[in-house]
Amino acid sequence: MLRDEIESIDRQIVLLLAARLDVAQAAIRVRTGRSGPTTDRSQEVRILERTRAWAGELGLPPALVENLFRSLVEEGKVRFLRGERPAESSGVTVLLAAPRRLRLPLGDHPNPELLPISDTR
Repeated sequence: MLRDEIESIDRQIVLLLAARLDVAQAAIRVRTGRSGPTTDRSQEVRILERTRAWAGELGLPPALVENLFRSLVEEGKVRFLRGERPAESSGVTVLLAAPRRLRLPLGDHPNPELLPISDTR
């Protein structure tokens, strides 16, 4: 039972990573389409600060979360430079909610969210 729950969570993490990379690529395309740079250093700093704060709220190691998001930011740039296009959405939906151990809502998002993401299964 716990293994099934872990597998389900792992699948959701992978789907969310794919969705995040797709949206980041779209953002880079918009920015570079306006003759902007591929890299927006101030946005990268905001991402890292925001995700470190969220990690702290959840009792996660901030360095772990920062390393993950640094990797995501860099992967988005690499995919853009290779000319990869964001995937088409298949209508897969993931329910996001704060972990059970939290008694208070997380940040500005007190309610679970339904997030449509790409799934290339």
